[in-house]
Amino acid sequence: MPIDPRTLEDEQVGTKLRDGAVDPKVGDFLGPSNAGEDNPHGPTVVNPEVHAHQGVRPVRPGEVSDDAEVQDEAETAHLTEWHPGTAAPDEGDE
Repeated sequence: MPIDPRTLEDEQVGTKLRDGAVDPKVGDFLGPSNAGEDNPHGPTVVNPEVHAHQGVRPVRPGEVSDDAEVQDEAETAHLTEWHPGTAAPDEGDE
């Protein structure tokens, strides 16, 4: 006899996902600018995405670092250059 799904209870498998645009944390790699500050679906919350994605700005020239912090700083600097008024999440937020 098959199991009746109406008799089952929800069970979480794995860890819950966190939306970095809504709840940014220090150390988020390439987290969205203005995350946690503005409307996550608004025009000022911009995710730099992966290196060399054309998106809404020119491709960032230069080396890709193996160090995530160095690469994140470079991508954030490039993002703020092409989207004036955007800023990285405050590093005091944890």
